[in-house]
Amino acid sequence: MNWNFLSLPWQTAVTQAWQAYCAGSLPIGAAIVDDRNGRIVATGRNAIHETNASAPLQGSRLAHAEMNALITLSQTDVPPQTCTLYTTLEPCMMCLGAIRMVRIKAVQFACADPLAGSACLVDTAPYQALGALPIHPAENKILADVQLVLMVEAMLRTKRDPWVAFVETAVPQPHPAFLLGKQLFASGELWQFGQHHPPAEQLFEWLQNRLTA
Repeated sequence: MNWNFLSLPWQTAVTQAWQAYCAGSLPIGAAIVDDRNGRIVATGRNAIHETNASAPLQGSRLAHAEMNALITLSQTDVPPQTCTLYTTLEPCMMCLGAIRMVRIKAVQFACADPLAGSACLVDTAPYQALGALPIHPAENKILADVQLVLMVEAMLRTKRDPWVAFVETAVPQPHPAFLLGKQLFASGELWQFGQHHPPAEQLFEWLQNRLTA
């Protein structure tokens, strides 16, 4: 699968994730689509390590990709009930709560997060269970693997070792994407690649080639 086989929402979410990575934040991106016409109506990216980004939330542990996309959506006249949120990583508890509060119609995520992913909580609290909230993985292995490579490298580089240790025990072993993420952290190759700010399409195909080599 190459970049052109990804739908526009996924291309947009991956682009947002790559922009976050290149800016020094965590590589997570989101796009919100109005299902009535297929138009992308809001985007967001992780900006937790930035103070001069254009994101509504930045420089805070609250500055998650989904939160920034939801805030951007709230500044439009598009009804959230007609929208699907696409995110490169399974939403955490905070983002899942915000998604429910905003009344988003459905969620798709590219890569599961064994530590913070909270899709399993969608029906646990009475408030969460008020109406259906379909939340599903995209079931695209290449998309998921590219996201996992980015996350493992970024988490190691930002010294979030507990996340990496937990994921290492949760993903099937040996997992090529996990191993490649560790390898790229050790070599510094991915970070150096990102400092040239190549387009997300180039990043995606570069990592895909590394994963299938």
